[in-house]
Amino acid sequence: MTTQVFVGASSTADPRKAAAESVAAALREQAQSARSEHVSWPPVPAWPPVPASPPVPASLSRPARPAFALVLSTDQYDADALAAAMTSELPGVPWAGCCTAGVFAGSQLLRQGLVVGLVSSEAVRVGVGVAQPVSQDGRRAGVLAASRALEGFPSSVAAGWSRALIVLPDALTGNAADVVRGAVEVGGTGVVWAGGGAGDNLRFVRTAQFAGGRAYSDSVVVVAIDSPARMATGIGHGFRPYGPPTMVTRAEGTVVAELEYEGAFSVYQRTARARGDQVNLDGFATFAMTHPLGIPQADGEHVIRDPLRVVTPGGLYCVGEVPDGCLIRVMEGDPIGLVSAAREAATTARDAVAGPIAGAFVFDCISRCMMLGDTVRDELTTFEHELGQSVPVMGCLTFGEVGALGRGVPQFHNKTAVVLALGA
Repeated sequence: MTTQVFVGASSTADPRKAAAESVAAALREQAQSARSEHVSWPPVPAWPPVPASPPVPASLSRPARPAFALVLSTDQYDADALAAAMTSELPGVPWAGCCTAGVFAGSQLLRQGLVVGLVSSEAVRVGVGVAQPVSQDGRRAGVLAASRALEGFPSSVAAGWSRALIVLPDALTGNAADVVRGAVEVGGTGVVWAGGGAGDNLRFVRTAQFAGGRAYSDSVVVVAIDSPARMATGIGHGFRPYGPPTMVTRAEGTVVAELEYEGAFSVYQRTARARGDQVNLDGFATFAMTHPLGIPQADGEHVIRDPLRVVTPGGLYCVGEVPDGCLIRVMEGDPIGLVSAAREAATTARDAVAGPIAGAFVFDCISRCMMLGDTVRDELTTFEHELGQSVPVMGCLTFGEVGALGRGVPQFHNKTAVVLALGA
């Protein structure tokens, strides 16, 4: 295999112990894989006897050195202490990541913990870039981070190779949609895009991004990977239109102020009332959890925007920018639709790789977990099952996701699952 992925996890509260345990677990998986590739069991007797085969050279029996490590943590750890501990556990290995509202290894979800994915290969090329502050100029930060990640890379992807860019922005401090636009300006649309916004378990205080052995905030990290094996993404959300298209006649960044020249909340209420649902200020957050906004795309898909609260004088504050002049619809969803979308995302990535899969990174919105509740394990199991039972899978619960719907351009999404599959 050209590329292999090994996953380790820890739920230990101490950052040094968590780093040591998760890296050790991933390295154990790597060592076990190396042993299994060079052991034939049971031995087949030969007659007449034949000369013994020469021993496997040590250089071939050793597993490939990790080329990169993706590190995803929950927000309880001291970010600087965790960065120092991970750097100590991964000497000489480039690594990057962020804190989120939850992490998972396979179907094991940790609301406090750390997961590490080691990408081992002698062939892949990896670059990591970081830029800040996203709160002042998100687009410029995206441009700089992507440029730094791709520094030294060929301007175009080599024939037969695949390029992926993972974008990890601080989703609390700036316009993450603008950050993604800046990164795409540099990386282009002809590559694989994935990622998600760093989060802090809905406390809305502070997030951490990791790069170059350090912890940052108000930043964006971009990871660039060139591989001779195919890489691909799948993306899905599972929401369907609930109300008619209406035009955004005034938006202020992430706030939808007016729809059809009327207060956005009033139009939202009227849409719900037409379907027999009553929505007031006190019940808005609960109703909006299953009834987000959708921005129609040319191919019939919708980019989801998650309205968190009503702001004076009747606007809707969303996780992510809503452009002036665009059409928007109220959407609806349920657990069955969400798990079906997870299946679609995983199968799309799997089928696009069209061969053995080394491992997969999943960026899954925290609000999907909130909607699924105890059945979130069904979604995590679905990722595993559709990608293949032997495929290592790890991921996190993000504040918004990065990916391209169909043949569209990469964008910042909400309430969406993005699956990045790395071919072996």
